Amino acid sequence: MDVTDRWWATVGSGLVFVIIGVLAERPALLLAAAGLGAWILATAAVAGRTFTQAYDRTTVTYTLGADDTLVDTPIIATVSLSRPNTRTTLPVTVQATTPPGVTTEAGDQTLSLAPGDTEDTTEFTVTASISGRFEFPKPIITLHDPLGLYQTHVEWETTPTVTVRPPTPDLHVGRGGERVDSAYGQHQSDRPGPGVTIRELRQYVPGDDVQQIDWNATARLAETYIRETEGETDRRTTLIIDHRSQMGVGRDGETMLEYAREVGIGITRAAATRDDPLGLRTVGDDGLTNIVQSGTSDQTYAQIESRLYGIVPTTADSSSGGRTAREARERSDRLTDDETPFARILGAYLRDQDPYVTRIRDDPLVGTVRSVRNQVGADDVLVIVTSDTDPTTVTEAVKAAVRGGGRTILFLTPQCLFEPAGLTDLDVAYDQYRTFETLRQDLDTHPRMTALEIAPDSRVDAVLAHRRMSSTTR
Repeated sequence: MDVTDRWWATVGSGLVFVIIGVLAERPALLLAAAGLGAWILATAAVAGRTFTQAYDRTTVTYTLGADDTLVDTPIIATVSLSRPNTRTTLPVTVQATTPPGVTTEAGDQTLSLAPGDTEDTTEFTVTASISGRFEFPKPIITLHDPLGLYQTHVEWETTPTVTVRPPTPDLHVGRGGERVDSAYGQHQSDRPGPGVTIRELRQYVPGDDVQQIDWNATARLAETYIRETEGETDRRTTLIIDHRSQMGVGRDGETMLEYAREVGIGITRAAATRDDPLGLRTVGDDGLTNIVQSGTSDQTYAQIESRLYGIVPTTADSSSGGRTAREARERSDRLTDDETPFARILGAYLRDQDPYVTRIRDDPLVGTVRSVRNQVGADDVLVIVTSDTDPTTVTEAVKAAVRGGGRTILFLTPQCLFEPAGLTDLDVAYDQYRTFETLRQDLDTHPRMTALEIAPDSRVDAVLAHRRMSSTTR
């Protein structure tokens, strides 16, 4: 409980009575000051008890017009304050605020009840300039006593949350330019069955059921392909998202990481819908940056989404002129046993400053996949989202993922379709895409491996359409 300016003015008056009474030898003034002090103590006790009763009878409702929205999309926040008709003599004020990254566009964030009022409501518009999961600060209730001597500030118990997503890219997920809409949507097993999830897209061999021929893929790739699906079973999944520097290729808002994030969010929500256990690992240039242990609670899924919205491409170069993180670490390690002041200062300067949960000295993606596969069961599914920038690393990660009988789904971004300058030469882009497709097909041949492409839908269509047009004009 805080005192107001009126309280200080009242106490000051009592002190004046004391000083005058002493100097003028007037006992009556001293008695008046003593009486005023006793009255102040009594009002403090009454105010404290009244504040407690008033807070217990007060109800604050703080809601948002949506719990899921896009960046720079306005939503309405509503704050309501109410109390019963009895004993409504105290003035009450409620102040609502917004978290960092969320701004108020219009409206009043404060509402008040005067003595005798029982309810009030205010609305204001908020907008988030960045993506992520935001928990709004608790509203502050301010209670004033009728005499204006005391006030107290109390936080309300509940507060709203909102998930802010970046604009959805024109996401294509598929094989060889052919879209696959249910890459993760159904529970998978290691055997073909009556499911709708793609288990394998392979070349036709004599004896295959002609009803399984994928005519779209056959037309695109000029060879006969068979589409197999999978049956359903329970599934525990670990999601591994690569956000190393190479994933930053692309236009603003359309980088490979943005598409990887969209796939990760989709998998998280699919798992939440089916109550599938889901865990998360995110990989930076120097190791693990996030670990969320597998679980099925709403908090687990929300935490995974929040971490995915929060990741940005890490950097392989420090600010010291192109020194890589690994080079910085090696130089810092040489100074470990040197206790001189110069070595301590230089070691701190050389040390990479990015926050990592776990440092991995070998390739961070391969090391993460190997570590996760050793920790989870053979029936667990690993979902890896990365790029084709380093085919050797991707191949090694896949080998580690399927070791021991594990099932793996790989989402691979072809860098040739994310160049910021666009598709300036469609012939070159098609050749690069064919190289990517050869890599994806090679990775997809393993019976426990599903390799899919993720890319801008418009660019996939442009490359393949150009190739078809070129073929018809020859």
